[in-house]
Amino acid sequence: MPDHTQNSGFTLVEVLAALGVFSISAIGLIHLSTQTSIGARQVDMRALAEIEASNLMADALTAPPPLATGLMAGSADQRGRSFDWRRIASPTQEPGLILVDITVSSAESGQVLAHLQGLRTEP
Repeated sequence: MPDHTQNSGFTLVEVLAALGVFSISAIGLIHLSTQTSIGARQVDMRALAEIEASNLMADALTAPPPLATGLMAGSADQRGRSFDWRRIASPTQEPGLILVDITVSSAESGQVLAHLQGLRTEP
């Protein structure tokens, strides 16, 4: 005959301890997932800002002469995200050479996301 005096299974304390460990692990994983999503959004914003800055630089370098010097500003949308941009074109000490400085920032926060500088020759 089998001996039924020994209990098999888990006690309530063991079950509660296991649930506690699982809960702490789950909270950590949820936090990690949230941080990963935030990081991915920031990388996406910076990549789109770099594309916008590259487009603005290409426009500045290929525009028919003479390139207007001074400050130009505007806004742009890339894949549903809004950006503010600023272009400063200023003459250098070298005659016929213009410094083009482009800054792209988030329209929401104002944080600078991309910055490019280039040189353009003028006839």
